Amino acid sequence: MFRQHFDLPLGEDGSGRFVPWIVAVMVYLATLSVAAGMAVNRSVDKWDIGLEGTVTVEIAASNAAAENAGERMARALSLLRETAGVRSAIPIPDDEISRLLEPWLGQGDVPLTLPIPQLIDVRLEAGTKLDLDALGTLLANAVPGARLDDHQYWTERLSDFGRSVQITSAFIVALVALAGAGTVVFATRAGLAIHREVIELMHLVGSRDSYIAGQFQAHAMSLSLRGGVVGLALGAATLGVLRGIAAPIEGSLLPTVNITAVAWAVLAALPLLAGLIATITARVTVVRALREMP
Repeated sequence: MFRQHFDLPLGEDGSGRFVPWIVAVMVYLATLSVAAGMAVNRSVDKWDIGLEGTVTVEIAASNAAAENAGERMARALSLLRETAGVRSAIPIPDDEISRLLEPWLGQGDVPLTLPIPQLIDVRLEAGTKLDLDALGTLLANAVPGARLDDHQYWTERLSDFGRSVQITSAFIVALVALAGAGTVVFATRAGLAIHREVIELMHLVGSRDSYIAGQFQAHAMSLSLRGGVVGLALGAATLGVLRGIAAPIEGSLLPTVNITAVAWAVLAALPLLAGLIATITARVTVVRALREMP
């Protein structure tokens, strides 16, 4: 496939000299775009699953005494645990809250006097149709300063963000494919012009248009596959570098994002897709050009 014999000296005319490099750049961009789309979609799914069936109760910090804060927490826990459909209500320890604030305030920089709200992690029974608005109102009346967060705002924003990234990724891949097809068209037409006399001679000895088109499409596929493999290798190396840079902040600001085996299989198919696009484009271009030849 990479070292195929051609009756037409297509590799000697320089018409496709830059095709592998251009395809390499395009496959590189497509690799990064597709990887970003899949990684973000996977992360959004993880966030959505992690928040499904959970709500958080926030009890605002008060200037009252510590025992009053404890009483407010106890009343909130009692009300939540007596509510039908609530599987569990567990207060989040202060050290855990401080750990969550470390990405913004730094480790050990959370002052003890900082008015940090109390948080309760609430888990709902599976399939429960709980009126969270009514529960939030009841909770606010029973415990002043208490607020129930059902994470709907964040899940909607995450879903919108994931869809936006997917659409952008698909748009970039489509543009890359169009640009690649345009490059192959230009190179193929240049090759046709350079070898016009040879093609006419081949017609005289009985060569069919399909045979001549096969020469061009095999050459275009070979060039595109070479460039595609190079682009994929560069894209994989870039993803590895980005993964190493992101590793220190994963688990705090970012979720753990890994490229799965399925994702790598999809990325590995990009050079093949580039070769297929080049093959089809070259054949269509040559067939149309040969029909116009006298």
